[in-house]
Amino acid sequence: MSLAQNVVDVRAEQIDKFNLKKIRGRTRKTPYVLLAKKKDELEKNLEIVRDAQILNTESNGFLVPDRDVPSYNVQQAEIISCVDMASASKNFSLDLAFGPYRFDYSITGRELIIGGKKGHIGVLDWMTKDLKLEKDLLESVNDVSFLHVSTIFAAAQKRWVHIYDEQGVELHCMKTLNEPKLLEFLPRHLLLVTTTATNYLHYLDISTGNIVASYLMKEEGNPHSIKKNEANGVLLTAGSSGNVCMWTPNEKKPIVKIKTNAGLNRGLAVDHTGNYFVTAGSNGAVKVFDIRNYKQLGVTYVSGQVNALDISQRDCLAVAAGQKVLVFNELFQSDNMKPYLKHYVAGDVRQVQFCDHEDILGIGHARGFSSIIVPGSGDPHMAGYMHNPFESKKQRREREIRMLLEKLQPEMICLNPGTINKVYEPPKKEEVEPVAKPEKPWSLFDRFQRK
Repeated sequence: MSLAQNVVDVRAEQIDKFNLKKIRGRTRKTPYVLLAKKKDELEKNLEIVRDAQILNTESNGFLVPDRDVPSYNVQQAEIISCVDMASASKNFSLDLAFGPYRFDYSITGRELIIGGKKGHIGVLDWMTKDLKLEKDLLESVNDVSFLHVSTIFAAAQKRWVHIYDEQGVELHCMKTLNEPKLLEFLPRHLLLVTTTATNYLHYLDISTGNIVASYLMKEEGNPHSIKKNEANGVLLTAGSSGNVCMWTPNEKKPIVKIKTNAGLNRGLAVDHTGNYFVTAGSNGAVKVFDIRNYKQLGVTYVSGQVNALDISQRDCLAVAAGQKVLVFNELFQSDNMKPYLKHYVAGDVRQVQFCDHEDILGIGHARGFSSIIVPGSGDPHMAGYMHNPFESKKQRREREIRMLLEKLQPEMICLNPGTINKVYEPPKKEEVEPVAKPEKPWSLFDRFQRK
């Protein structure tokens, strides 16, 4: 489902909630006239969104193989020969000797940062192959992540979390985040989430430099992977306990805990709508769950040990097992899913990630980094100011200021963000019938009169 279509559905649900026949005459705080005006505004906004979709002339890609030929037998060389030169240049491979590598795409999707386990990091414009930074940190790197702009990034090194600029100059060293393992950034809240080797979960506000919350994950075990829910900002963790836990900076314990596998959870992925998540167990079982009712929707089995998962904007699931990467495009339609594409790399895969608004899948492995083409994985319609890969330096500065001004507070992270704009109604007190007092004290009654 595209982002524009998702907005239309949300608007339609809001309009359906305004049943004016039931509300009229039964409320005092909100007059009937204001409710009717609110409904008219929602209907007008819905028409504007529908009219704007007509201007979206771009269409998503697709792969049509020959008759009686499975699509997963199609190699990348055949796909490159059938696309234009600009799309073919997005398929490339970097042979590096300091892996295994983890990586991250910027918010605009234009820049790419890679970080090797042996201390090698690099930042480049992966579309033009323009190298912006290459540096050896002389210390092991566990994870890397861009922050709210592509000129600042964080690196989870052996001892602490370090923040660098686009020229490799160290801006900050967060010594309170010792022995970091995994990083995840929440752009709407400007929070950098870190998990450590001592099973701690830290929330760092990058706009002020303060630690918002720090929790010890006792029973959950050391998480193997962490993912954010883009719909509400809730963080999901999956690790050695076999549970998927949902965290907010407002609670010391997970607000939701789901038992997904009997053993170790090897991978975790959340879709862009925030309604589904996928886990992978140590037995090769890839399970799909619905976040709204916490029920399992389907399961499929993959040969080999799964190392990483990711879901694209068009609900394509990438599963990395050993040196093999499988892509499924029927994520929520069938129980036994068949692979859509299959690709092999030179080393064991450590991370996979789709690039937003591009039919590109990034693969970080022990021998470097690979970028492959997955037709139909990205949403071609760019909505909003955050995802503009062609922004100028002035637009980037304006977006940075706008993100700082529109930053959401950590207290607004919750499972149902629709409850934030509602008025709190205190619970109704039960009316207690008054007890009739006796005419004289209890001690003056005869024992036969005491009932």
